Amino acid sequence: MKTKTIYIAIFFCAAGVALFFASAVSAKTPFLYGVWLPFWEAKSGAADISLHLNSLNEISPFSYEIVSGGNLKDDLRIGNGSWSGWFSALRELGIKITPTIAWFNGDSIYAVLSKAKTRQAQEDMIKNLVVSEKFNGIDIDYESMTSSTKPYFTLFLQGLAMRLHPLGKTLACTIVPRTPLSSLSLNPSTTTPQYAEDYAALNKYCDEVRVMAYDQGTIDVKLDASKGNGNLYAPVADPVWVAKVVKMALASINRKKIMLGIPTYGYEYEVSWKNGVTTYRRLRSFTFFGAMDRADGVGITPTRNSAGELGFAYATTTVVDGIPDSLTFNVSSTEPAIVASSSAAGMNTLFTSFPDAQSAKAEIALAKKYGLRGAFFFKADGQFDPATWGVMK
Repeated sequence: MKTKTIYIAIFFCAAGVALFFASAVSAKTPFLYGVWLPFWEAKSGAADISLHLNSLNEISPFSYEIVSGGNLKDDLRIGNGSWSGWFSALRELGIKITPTIAWFNGDSIYAVLSKAKTRQAQEDMIKNLVVSEKFNGIDIDYESMTSSTKPYFTLFLQGLAMRLHPLGKTLACTIVPRTPLSSLSLNPSTTTPQYAEDYAALNKYCDEVRVMAYDQGTIDVKLDASKGNGNLYAPVADPVWVAKVVKMALASINRKKIMLGIPTYGYEYEVSWKNGVTTYRRLRSFTFFGAMDRADGVGITPTRNSAGELGFAYATTTVVDGIPDSLTFNVSSTEPAIVASSSAAGMNTLFTSFPDAQSAKAEIALAKKYGLRGAFFFKADGQFDPATWGVMK
């Protein structure tokens, strides 16, 4: 315990030095930038952030999660006071601190929010957290919800707004992206998808709406047909798809509330083909440095792909078992040349697509084109393309 305490003290001392020499953040820029700081890479992420504070207006420590019974877990250990010095220095520079509360269990979310007593208890718990820790506000990231939760999630946001706004605290809402129905199938049905988030309610109660315009994969069937037919195409965020996501949000949400979520990570897939279907099995995620190291290890230089990201593919004898069906995606396609070549040699094809500063710049330009509030990056872990800081202008 003593060793850990000393290490934390040394880290924050170093971060304090970086903060002392950082340029002051300009007051209220017309286009805002924020980053999520992940608890699993907290120290490296905070150290990197400390060196680039003049690029940021807001930081959301990805620090809290809801566990059984609707209780709060402090993964970043903000409550033990070890982060207070760093947060105080950020506040002095005018950088807002709005931690994220994450919850990914749809059934549990419904169970808590559908009952007035437990829903209101959670609203009080969150308000008390914001006040006691002197945060500027809170970011709600509840995912995997079903449409049955929709009215209760709206009541939850209303309750939070009623508690936070009189105190001058902001409510940020992080939401999953919606792909237009016409892009989900080449022969779309007229059935309207049922969502758990009411965009009109988000616009009414949330001060900031962060659209997670990433994890595209193969969801946009129209783009798969045009860009992925006979080619490898499973991007994290193609700007063409991102534009569709933004337009859907703009139909109901004030553009000055929308922050475009931009990814700093990529994915590796095992790709196969059979009977007119290309199958992508997601194996793992990669940081920018991790992807570049993998490319270097197999002797390949990543190139810009049709989605505007960096990518590379190679043949290997490696076989990965145990990939769940939820991470396996099928696309109607002619056989990609590299898959045919690998198969002929009795090998597998591995494919990686990942963002860098250039792809981030394209998405920032898109956000500015639509007049959005700003851009929010997931995630600032000290391992994304360093040049990305330079495009936050």
